[in-house]
Amino acid sequence: MSEQEMDVEMDELERALTKALRRVDAPEGFAEKVVGRACAAPMHEDGMVMNGAAGMGAAPAQVSEARPGAPGVVAMQPRRWPVRMQAWMGGAIAAALALGMFGAEQIHLRRERAAQAAAANEQFDAAVRVTDRALAQTREQLQRAGLNLGE
Repeated sequence: MSEQEMDVEMDELERALTKALRRVDAPEGFAEKVVGRACAAPMHEDGMVMNGAAGMGAAPAQVSEARPGAPGVVAMQPRRWPVRMQAWMGGAIAAALALGMFGAEQIHLRRERAAQAAAANEQFDAAVRVTDRALAQTREQLQRAGLNLGE
């Protein structure tokens, strides 16, 4: 594919993205419908707005009057974890991190020990080879001297 063809495809992609992502105004009366639904929704004692379809709690909502006679303003706050859950979450995260660090240290120690054992085995093998050569030379010298050690 040539560079010019790639540029043409990129231009088409950019046009399609621009068209798909263009700003669209909300329909007339949309804000009033949302505020009306939020004000009419049943509330839990903990400030959670009930979802009409599933009955599950949404984010806490606070309805306040901007000025007398104005429609209610709904301020949605991010959902907070219950306090009892927050109390142990920090400890659980710290414990998981500590366990992970301990595990990583153990893996590191095992690999280090395995490397040391491999190095020791190599040194032992080298020492055996050197000893074998030295014994072979000694045996050869003794045989030349006429001394046979019962082979």
